[in-house]
Amino acid sequence: MVVLTETQKNILKVLVDLYEKKGRKQMVKSKEVAKLLNKDEGTVRNVIMMLKNMGLVESRTGPAGGYVPTLKAYEVLGAPSTYTHLGYGYLIVYKKDGVKRLPAVRMEIINLFKPEKSKALTRVGGDISGVEVNDRVRVESGPSGKLIVEGRVSKVNPQGSEVLIDIDKLVIIPDELVGRVATRNLFTIKSDMSIREAARALYERKIRGAPVVDESKKVIGFITTTDISMIVGTGGDLDAPVSKYMRRNVFTINEHETIIEAMKLMDVYGVGRLLVIDNAGNPVGIVTRTDILRFILSLQTTG
Repeated sequence: MVVLTETQKNILKVLVDLYEKKGRKQMVKSKEVAKLLNKDEGTVRNVIMMLKNMGLVESRTGPAGGYVPTLKAYEVLGAPSTYTHLGYGYLIVYKKDGVKRLPAVRMEIINLFKPEKSKALTRVGGDISGVEVNDRVRVESGPSGKLIVEGRVSKVNPQGSEVLIDIDKLVIIPDELVGRVATRNLFTIKSDMSIREAARALYERKIRGAPVVDESKKVIGFITTTDISMIVGTGGDLDAPVSKYMRRNVFTINEHETIIEAMKLMDVYGVGRLLVIDNAGNPVGIVTRTDILRFILSLQTTG
């Protein structure tokens, strides 16, 4: 059982509150926690690192980094009613007018070994009045997202806050390291290369993006085929250097992190690829959604 000091508990609770207010889509900065508690940011950061060592917080470095609470954090705080939805994960409902995201408290798989009859009984912690039979849905287990279920609603029980799902797809994501899945043959683009030359280089290698490096080969940005298409569509200068149009934010992940963490970061940052770095911060490869999907499919094919 984890026992927290009053300071640790207060900082963890504020971190959780901020994470909830951000819609569980953005990481929390230590300075945000410090500001609310009127404490020194260095002190708050040190306490958060203690919480991380206890398995209560996950962190990411860099400009877009920060902290997020784990499921264990919610349990330690006593899982008050406003947090109980993270007892399992999320129920995502796809409607004509948009996507509805609801808290899933618990999920039970029925007839797992009969694929044609497999169902998922999901207990929802929020308002399910908008969930209807035949709605397309997806269930994700907690922040790690190790288990993903997709299908259609076959029954709704408003009194019990339960949704019965006919399963079309069930995926278990393994704890494989990013370094084992990433593309190691890292291709980089020089910052003084023209957009036209960069487009040709990406096309010839049949890749959708590459990190941009300066004269010392330090990564300073990223350029993708989507960026180049936007430049063409808006009448940009194709002979301008890549440094003029490249993305300045380079999202990275350590090679020793898991692919589950990579998927989570891609979702948080809204990107389809991450630069893979070693413990010294040097780039060693790139991991994309396609790399991860190909790996998972290979397991299902050979398993």
